[in-house]
Amino acid sequence: MKRLLFPLLISTTSFYALANDQPKVSGFYVGAGFGTFGYSEEDSWNDNNDNLLSAEADGNSTKIYLGYQFNKIVGIEGTYTDYGTAKAKVGSYSMKPTSISLAANLGYTFTNGIRPFGLIGMSSLDLNQNEEQLTDDSGVAFKFGFGVEYSPEALEGVQFRAAYEMDMYAVEYLDYQSGSGVTTETNLYALDSLYVGASYKF
Repeated sequence: MKRLLFPLLISTTSFYALANDQPKVSGFYVGAGFGTFGYSEEDSWNDNNDNLLSAEADGNSTKIYLGYQFNKIVGIEGTYTDYGTAKAKVGSYSMKPTSISLAANLGYTFTNGIRPFGLIGMSSLDLNQNEEQLTDDSGVAFKFGFGVEYSPEALEGVQFRAAYEMDMYAVEYLDYQSGSGVTTETNLYALDSLYVGASYKF
């Protein structure tokens, strides 16, 4: 009987230890990230001198994110993003967009601490233009992204992240046509960021 109980005790103890070594799954978390800034536009727009404007990203993005993970699969996450500066290739036009978003965080937490995930939600976007070219300086954007997190066993509660996120929005711009006055046209624009971050889960 003792020969049977001893191996059973060892197996049970080992299983309990392995279960306790799994990464923390549910809980509140807060983190920060830093990365690149990308800007793309469906089309360019004209200024009042009939010059073609096409803005390009200049600088880096910073993020503050917090959320709650309910289980291995589902979480909810809010993010503040300062994208940096987008400057026109012609003229002095620039914008410094920021966004506040709320998104579902959907993925799976493996026992080794790795968690691939995707984000989908909505953002409140503020372009912060230095001069009015886009008639809607602020509005709603569609937010999505994907990435992977890693929770080291030795650093309980700490999570490292590498991810890509995008805010896509439709906006009107002022189109100055010679002899026909000012008109507006709606185009699609996108702000994106490839970043790394670190967070702590309570």
